[in-house]
Amino acid sequence: MPEQLYDRVEYESALTALKEIVTQLPEPFVLIGGWGVYVTVNESFADEHGAPYLGSRDIDVCFQVDPDCSESELRTCTFSQALTVIQSIGYSPDGSFRYCKIIKKDTGEVVTKEVARNIGMYDLFYLYIDVMVDNIHPKQKDVFGFHVLDEPVIRRVFSESTGVTVVLNGVELLIPPPVMLLVTKLVSIQNRTKDDKLTKDACDIYAILWYSSISYKKILEEIHRQYPQECRAGFDAITDDVSKKAARHLGIDVETYRGVIRGLIENL
Repeated sequence: MPEQLYDRVEYESALTALKEIVTQLPEPFVLIGGWGVYVTVNESFADEHGAPYLGSRDIDVCFQVDPDCSESELRTCTFSQALTVIQSIGYSPDGSFRYCKIIKKDTGEVVTKEVARNIGMYDLFYLYIDVMVDNIHPKQKDVFGFHVLDEPVIRRVFSESTGVTVVLNGVELLIPPPVMLLVTKLVSIQNRTKDDKLTKDACDIYAILWYSSISYKKILEEIHRQYPQECRAGFDAITDDVSKKAARHLGIDVETYRGVIRGLIENL
């Protein structure tokens, strides 16, 4: 039986927030990260396991930025508009590209940082929205006051119009095709230091390979052809210990898990 990585209140609150925020963000944007994986694989995963796929507690969205646009155009682009929207619905800046809402677990109440200081850390959870771009503009630090995080793979979603439209509880979302979503996970897992993030990426890599609408064989053919180095590096980041943890959360045995992800490096 699958075992969720996060507390039910956390991932259900994140899912509710996702459905709220995506209806207010300027389009186009692409949903990536853990929730991008969720909407990609959940139907197939639930059919096999009788339970939903693993939820996330972060929301990751990516916007298109023209690196050649003027400074005035940058100030009014969809990414800039999104930052305004996110703050208007109660999220506060937390670092260079993250926005956070602090929530009491027992009541679901949103609290300020000042109030949170007087509440035990285990009684709170932090709901993050990570806002990224496909290209770094040379004036981004001057305009936004921080270094914007980019997700270069997503450039192809915009430039090649390869995004996939899915519906989540009546809300339309644009996500990357499985191969591009997979490569974002193969890249991110190489830099993970937190145990839960590492395990989640390992789960997501397996899930995209095995539960996407595209066949396992087809995904491997495409990922080998387009991103061979990322396949090797991502596979190498998944140790035996990480494999065991991922398999437990996915509700499968570790041999099955290793057998599926081994396809990443076979016949490279």
